Amino acid sequence: MSKNVSSNLSLRTPEGVEALVMVETTTGSNPTELYKTISELPGVTSINELCGEFDIVAFVKANSIDQLNGYVDLIRETKGVSSTVTRIILSELQTKEKKETQKDIQTMAMIISSTGYYTSKVAQALLKNPSVKKIYEISGRHDIVAFMGVKDIPELNKRLDELRNVAGVTKTITYVILK
Repeated sequence: MSKNVSSNLSLRTPEGVEALVMVETTTGSNPTELYKTISELPGVTSINELCGEFDIVAFVKANSIDQLNGYVDLIRETKGVSSTVTRIILSELQTKEKKETQKDIQTMAMIISSTGYYTSKVAQALLKNPSVKKIYEISGRHDIVAFMGVKDIPELNKRLDELRNVAGVTKTITYVILK
């Protein structure tokens, strides 16, 4: 269900239960094979290979928490998966004007917002950054995940510094999306 938050913002509240499932793989596992196997599991709507603490992030959609648990169990039971961290998506925020353009470096920034700041206000401020394509408010240790696209490392550093300077941002953890 989408609704306008302002004239240029669109807020989507998930229907059913949507989650990000971050996956760590075992040493020696074949990432390409794992990527393919996980992408074919029920409930997985999209998937990205990451560089960093996690190796894969899967977007999972279910009708209920019980069904989501079952889908996450299937990911955990996949040979080569050592652990998972699941974050429920509370809402998705994006601007209407931003056009999807292919950038050389795609990233996922996990963001913790400060106590005393409304997460939705912080998310709206983050979305003003020209590199941010999409924002999700999530449950768990982090409050927000921002998906960004930049042309090179110097631009990534600049844009991350801008995100860190947004009022209400306490901490960021960035993952480079490999595919």
